[in-house]
Order: sequence, then structure tokens, then C-alpha cells
Amino acid sequence: MENLKTQFLGYLNTPSLFKNLNGLNQFELDIKEVNEFDFTKLDISTNLPLGKRIERFFEFYINQSPNYELIKSYIQIIHDKETLGELDFLLFDKTTQKYLHIEHIYKYYLYDTSFTNEIDRFIGPNRDDSFAQKLTKLKKKQLPLLYKDETKKYLFDLNVNAFEQKVCFKGNIYVPLNLVGKEIPIINNDCIKGFYLSYNEFLKQEDFKEFKYFLPSRDDWVRDCFTNNIWKSFDEVLTEIELFLNHKKSPLVWMKKLKEDKSQSFFITWW
Repeated sequence: MENLKTQFLGYLNTPSLFKNLNGLNQFELDIKEVNEFDFTKLDISTNLPLGKRIERFFEFYINQSPNYELIKSYIQIIHDKETLGELDFLLFDKTTQKYLHIEHIYKYYLYDTSFTNEIDRFIGPNRDDSFAQKLTKLKKKQLPLLYKDETKKYLFDLNVNAFEQKVCFKGNIYVPLNLVGKEIPIINNDCIKGFYLSYNEFLKQEDFKEFKYFLPSRDDWVRDCFTNNIWKSFDEVLTEIELFLNHKKSPLVWMKKLKEDKSQSFFITWW
């Protein structure tokens, strides 16, 4: 339970990736509310992939908050045996007296300056997804799904036109070493969590050999790295890193200076 709570707090502390962008408005979570939450009700299967686990964190937040009522969640829209998509969350905001449709997104992106267009520079650690692709999917598929004729039979008791649409889009950004400490466009720079580099670049960093390391499981990526208390030497962690790289996976690595409490997270890329 304690580890699950730490994961939830790491999720809650993750900033929104942007305030508003391309007509998308953010749904903000209030971290101050957490003091009143009953964490005995935070029960999430360990078998869920990271994205689904984090959706359950959002659902837990909504159910614990006195300001919202959860109407429906995870509504799969199926027509002629074809899944057209899924609506994440339909809520009622008791404070504003508004109905809300929220699409929830939690991402890790590396800022790759090899792309010309700024929006294309935010890519997944394994280069298998991107910020630009997600924005397009939201605008053209996920948000319009609420108003499709095929959706009506699933929401027959609701007036879909009464719902305001927002996204809860939280993100973690990692930049090249040469951009550490510098501002980057478009996104909320509070989302910059660390840096990324290739394995060869990692090996060339002489001072890195003096640090301690840990490779969190994917479920623990969402945790703040300062919550970790298990650390390994530079030589010990190399074997684990190489195993990921051999499978064309870019591992997230936590690093800590020996005599300091400061820790840092970064990705080592396989590409």
C-alpha cells in the first residue's frame, strides 16, 4: 500500500504538460486535497500496464474529492463488432455545476532537436509515439467520439451537448544534456524532469562512475526518484542497462550522488 501511495503522489505531483494548446484546455488536479484522502481505498491490480494504472489514480482522485461526482468511466463504444474508441471519464463538477468529459493522458517524452518542427520534437523514449500524434488523435478521434451517433446508445440517459470537454494531460520531459537548464518552447517547462543520452555518451561521463544507480520498474516510473532507498554501483547497473538496450528499450535510470541526498532521473536511449 505504501508503495502504491508513493506512486499516486508522484502522479499527482506531475505537472500539466501545457495550459491550453490547439484548443485543448487542461483539467487541473488540486494536490492540497490529498490530505483528506482515504488511501485504504487505493487498490490497483499489479497486472495493469502503466497507462491503465495511472488512469486508476485519476479515478481514485475523483472519487476521493468532495468537488466531483464520477458519472461514467472507461466507456467503450462498439459498433458492428468494431471498437470505435473509449471515453475516459464523464464527471459532474459540484463547484462550477458543470458536466465534464475528461480524456486522461500521462506521457514521457524526449525532446529530440533533430526534428525541424517544434511540435514533432517530443517523442516517446522508444520512438514509438509522439506528442504530435497524440494531439491529432485527441482532436480528430477521442474528443469527437462523444458526439457520434454510435455513442448515443451508450449515453442514452445523458445530454452529451451539456458536457464541456477537457484533457488531463500530464507529462515528463527529458532533454539532451546540452539543453539542461535551458527553456524549451510550447510545453510547461516545469515538466522537465531530467536529461537523456546514448549508452556511449553515458559511458564517456567520467564523473558518473562515482554515482549510485537504480533502474525502476515501469510501474515505479511515476514515483519521485528521491523516494528510492536501494542503490547500486556504476558497474553493477551496466548489466541491467545493456539488457534493456539489447531489447531495443530505453531504460529510465535514477542516479544519486554518494554523499548527497540529491537524485536525478534520466533515460539512456537504445537508438
